[in-house]
Amino acid sequence: MSDINKIHAAYARTALENVCCEYPNYVMHFVQNGVEANACTPSLLHPIFYGSYDWHSCVHMHWSMARLLNLAPDATYSKAIASWFDRQFDVDKATTEAAYFQRSGAGTWERPYGWGWVLKLYAELAVCVHPHADAWRAGLRPLADYLADAMFHHLETAAAPVRHGVHSNTAFAMIHALRYANTVGDYAFVELIKAKAVQWFGADRDYRLAFDFSGEDFLSPALTEALLMTQVLPLQEFRTWFAAFLPELDALDFRYLEPAAVANEQDARQVHNHGLNLSRAWCMRGIMQMLAPSTVSVWQRFGELAGEHVRSAELAVTEGEYVSTHWLVSFALLAETEWQG
Repeated sequence: MSDINKIHAAYARTALENVCCEYPNYVMHFVQNGVEANACTPSLLHPIFYGSYDWHSCVHMHWSMARLLNLAPDATYSKAIASWFDRQFDVDKATTEAAYFQRSGAGTWERPYGWGWVLKLYAELAVCVHPHADAWRAGLRPLADYLADAMFHHLETAAAPVRHGVHSNTAFAMIHALRYANTVGDYAFVELIKAKAVQWFGADRDYRLAFDFSGEDFLSPALTEALLMTQVLPLQEFRTWFAAFLPELDALDFRYLEPAAVANEQDARQVHNHGLNLSRAWCMRGIMQMLAPSTVSVWQRFGELAGEHVRSAELAVTEGEYVSTHWLVSFALLAETEWQG
């Protein structure tokens, strides 16, 4: 077995162990009365996505498994993934998942992070060639359809993006929603995302990377925004925009893009730095594809830094504490496979 196959087998094992692990669980649930309080177990509230410590992590760990299945349909772990998908992707379960968002007070729950990951998961299933893939797509569609409509309405009516480096980041969710919209052929959604990206980020200039790192973030607001713009701007327009947005990189100043350190692997928020390192690598590798030949020094340094960022987090992905292993597989796969087809 090659090294990459061993790594992916470890990713699959970690994901499978997590998605079926109902406890411990961070139940983010708005309780309206005592009757509801008695029915708050994760699997009752969320019959598909009840594991992996919290709902959004469970969603994107399912994406991880779908991604691994698409990368290697004949791998030894593929049968176990398919068996789990057969069990979980079910119309009735997905309808229950969608109904959760229609409860009073729950309309913004997991917006936009969890919403974006559901759409990305559906997009991954949409290109899956496994014999059971049609059934899996049908079994997720009630939730994906509902959240696609909800995301469309949210982007259409939002006054401004959220630029934080955590779950509320708008650009991160827009990247996933755009992948979904392009994959399923929802061109009105595609055009809305592109228009909002240009409206919100198109005039950004002179961003200071010194202020980008925030200690507990798992996303770089700057690089995530830039990655989104690679998806919505024509090539030359992106190059012009990027040079104006991050002029210090154009000047070959990378001092604020060194991998972030984690001193306490049991600190659930500090280990967000592992996710930051992996998401930075994902962004840098995506941005590299759009850089001009004249920026070869930036391109080369981005490639070096992306590798350094991935290596800094690799042990935590499958061998770290549970505060890391319940979610980092997805970010490792983004960094390592997203731009390889």
